[in-house]
Amino acid sequence: MKSLVLFKTLELLSLFLLIPFSMIATRPGIANTLNTLTDTEQPNRLKLTLSGHTGPVRALTLSLNDQVLASGSDDKTIKLWNPTTGVLLRTLTGHRERIKSILITSDNQTLISTSFDNTIKFWNTQTGNEIRTIVEKTGITAMLLTPDGQTLISGSGDHTIKFRNLKTRKIDRILKVETTALVISHDGKTLYSGGENGGKIRVWSMVTGKQLRSFTPPLPKKENLINGSKQAAAPITLAISNDDKMLLSGAYDDSFQSDPFISTDGKSFKAWDLNTGKLVHNFWLSTINALIISPDSKTFITGGLGSEILLYDIKTAKSVMKLAGHAGGIYGLALSSDGKILYSGSGDKSIKVWQIKP
Repeated sequence: MKSLVLFKTLELLSLFLLIPFSMIATRPGIANTLNTLTDTEQPNRLKLTLSGHTGPVRALTLSLNDQVLASGSDDKTIKLWNPTTGVLLRTLTGHRERIKSILITSDNQTLISTSFDNTIKFWNTQTGNEIRTIVEKTGITAMLLTPDGQTLISGSGDHTIKFRNLKTRKIDRILKVETTALVISHDGKTLYSGGENGGKIRVWSMVTGKQLRSFTPPLPKKENLINGSKQAAAPITLAISNDDKMLLSGAYDDSFQSDPFISTDGKSFKAWDLNTGKLVHNFWLSTINALIISPDSKTFITGGLGSEILLYDIKTAKSVMKLAGHAGGIYGLALSSDGKILYSGSGDKSIKVWQIKP
């Protein structure tokens, strides 16, 4: 039954993507609190615009040494850029469908990508050559590397999470659970997975592979329920603070629709205190496609179907900054190691480089 509800949510999302953003009503309680940059401030924030992709930019990642920015697009290519100058270093071709996600290993030598062609590919970042391909017939839903860089963890459409040892190339562990988003604690001890409608996030021990607990948002009040169908959507993206104290989730929102087609609780952003297990923030931010946390764990940044990038204080959830300049939805975000430079990928086929701190 959960799979059917998830399918319904994804089906509605695919329909929503066809609707121009201008047709979506904004909620005054959120939009009016944002600090919009003035015409004189905005150009100072925007440092570069990188052009070259011929399709929406869906994924971004930055190497740990901040020397390479990688972007994945609907044009089926991955591009490597010099993030300081904006110079295109090389283009990786080989996927047969749109790029879903990309990672760069801690030694900066290998890029790992997933695509709608149901493959995981490994690339040499220095030469651009394809090293290896893994086929996942049911598709890849989420992917991450452990902090030690030794294990690739991926969620699959067959409702499993696989742990692949990158040295031995063997699968060391399989968890039986549906997955739409993954994140791992910075100490490498705990894995968090989201995947079920109802917004449940499961917490796993990296040592034993056993589920430790779960976080489930409350249902809406009875007067807001329609045939018992409204609930939190499955997370699209998860993020954890560097101090491992806060877990954030972003999800699909369908509140723009008319009943009885609304299935979500209309609260696409949620934040959990990992020490107490309490839900500390639970509010509307439209559909969230990208979500990251600053290195100092004080700010979170979101991108979604709107063309603006939003920055918030992680404790109070009050707006800090709004970055406008893209002409399409925001699908990928990356942040420099010092938290000063922000990179954004958009449906307008461009990547923008922003200076958010001096």
